[in-house]
Amino acid sequence: MLTVIIDGVNREVYEKLLKSGKLPAIEELTKSAVNIRNCYSSFSSATVTGHTSIATSSLPSTHGIVGQAWFDRERREYIGYDFEITMPDNWIDAKANLNDRHILGETWFHRAKRMGFRTFSADLVRKGADLKMSFILPGEDRDIAIPKKLFFLRRFAKHTSVKRASVAKKLLLKAFPFHVLQHEVVTRNAIKAVKAGYNFGIVWFMETDASSHIYGPESMEGIEGKPYMYDSFEDAMRDADEEIAKLKRALRDYELYINITTDHGQSRLCESEDCHVSLSAEMEEQGINAFTRIDPHEYETRVGRKAQVVVAPSGPRMAHIYLLDRGISVDVQDFLRDCRAVEFVFWREGREIFVDDGREVSRLEEYEFGKDYPRAAERVRGLLESERSGDFVVTARKGYEFQVSSYKGAHGGLNAEDSTGFAVIHGSRYREEWMEEGLITDVLRIALSRFENS
Repeated sequence: MLTVIIDGVNREVYEKLLKSGKLPAIEELTKSAVNIRNCYSSFSSATVTGHTSIATSSLPSTHGIVGQAWFDRERREYIGYDFEITMPDNWIDAKANLNDRHILGETWFHRAKRMGFRTFSADLVRKGADLKMSFILPGEDRDIAIPKKLFFLRRFAKHTSVKRASVAKKLLLKAFPFHVLQHEVVTRNAIKAVKAGYNFGIVWFMETDASSHIYGPESMEGIEGKPYMYDSFEDAMRDADEEIAKLKRALRDYELYINITTDHGQSRLCESEDCHVSLSAEMEEQGINAFTRIDPHEYETRVGRKAQVVVAPSGPRMAHIYLLDRGISVDVQDFLRDCRAVEFVFWREGREIFVDDGREVSRLEEYEFGKDYPRAAERVRGLLESERSGDFVVTARKGYEFQVSSYKGAHGGLNAEDSTGFAVIHGSRYREEWMEEGLITDVLRIALSRFENS
């Protein structure tokens, strides 16, 4: 049984490619599978939260991974899993995998072993896996320094600076295909693991998300395309489909149960510079000592002022806001309510969760989100009940992100585009079935249940 996580795939774009015949390998799998048409992410709708939700079948309140970043109150440490934007002293081991101590409780690797499987991971989540394969280099992950250098190259290739890329940089991007290697590496590592006797694995195709960020989630095949460099989301998604076809061919002598899903969706960002907002920078302009991506002691050393607020963005269309100075709580809440980029503000008082939409404050269970925010109350509660959540949690308005970048796509929020993906739970003896909706936490639970009953 293989679970393939194709990162950052918007359900509408997926269906468009599927119906136009551009994903033949996945299309063939859907004919003998339980298909979840609208498969909703956990909240935040971010990579590390989504992967852990899939690998544990639980929400962040249980598994503890509340976003790409959060603040450890006890250690007074900024925890960052955004590879390109986290300060070097906070890299942890994100260059290769999620830190096992950050994941609370069991993963499906533990449970699958009790069912008699030998398990492997070529994913961010490795806790409990018998074999840990790299998702960016051939072979096992031996905790070597090269991944950090490779992620520097990915940062270089993604040219996330708001400055225009130089001619030399553009030529280098065309000469070296930074964005067409990762899918191939994961496929080969998965095949090696299976042929070595490991029969339960989770693997990650990550470049679909990178392409959505760079070109936009609905970007279709451009002028150049492969093999030089993806120049659209479609290129990356079709490449993922080709790698799935390679998996099927290479493992044709095995009875293959394969689950294809995504960790979150993706929204289109508006082109105006005003839509890329640094909450910490704007708080600083309002006289609030706020910062992100560094620890409080480092902020205080750099600027010579007492740290008051930590901002930890994810996606980056949501952010945790941590108060180091409770005396400015009202000032921070007023700032968030008035900020042009903020859509919702959530916070918890005891067992109650409240939501402020800029017009009124309501209890979470009484608030009507509307159809564009699927299963929002359930997902919000599944985040804010974690002790790791911020004192405030905010989401971005349509078209906005909480980061200054040149991205055209982003995720993290509660809206349908950020949150809605798909799932295909395939077994050779299954009949074609369609479920209208589900959560990514349902995928492996359904897969293992169907497997046992088959």
